[in-house]
Amino acid sequence: MKSCGVSLPAAASAAAQSLTANDEQKMASGKATEIEEDFPKLTAQEEDTLAGIDRFGHFSFDPCCKCVILFLFQAVSCYDAIILKAEGKVEPEMFCQLGHFNLLLEDYPKALSAYQRYYSLQPDYWKNAAFLYGLGMVYFHYSAFQWSIKAFQEVLYIDPTFSKAKEIHLRLGVMFKVNTDYESSLKHFQLALIDSTLCTLSKAESK
Repeated sequence: MKSCGVSLPAAASAAAQSLTANDEQKMASGKATEIEEDFPKLTAQEEDTLAGIDRFGHFSFDPCCKCVILFLFQAVSCYDAIILKAEGKVEPEMFCQLGHFNLLLEDYPKALSAYQRYYSLQPDYWKNAAFLYGLGMVYFHYSAFQWSIKAFQEVLYIDPTFSKAKEIHLRLGVMFKVNTDYESSLKHFQLALIDSTLCTLSKAESK
């Protein structure tokens, strides 16, 4: 809680100094409760809605998605509050989810920070295809193609039927093209073209 910046009168200061240890504990407990009540929370219904959102369904929002944006901002705020309250004792998966939410909001610095926390806390992070995909997307945004390629290839290795495989092939095609590896680039563009799932580029754009 922020200080109001007002100096207490000397008499009040003297009275405060005379508080017993028990009184101080009660005040501290009251403040903790007040802070806890100020933490944003998600209702059970909102948690269900959040669970139903496609974690990687949107990378840029149009005006009609404003309600989704606001809901994701609320989710990020709640997760940040939970992490703060837990004082480091947080399940790694929470950082992974926070990374996904920030990625959807295109807040790449915060997404990268959350993914790095997950990476440092989860020993078998390499088994989580969604995490590797999100991390690859962040690296792609920053043009760190070497790391993005590695992350995307690991996704396809552990889960060849990953729901966003088409997005991966398109980006691998772009990155290999930039690296002048035209054979690999063509292979991934062709794999993207024969994939009928929806993605951020149309078939014409892919061609």
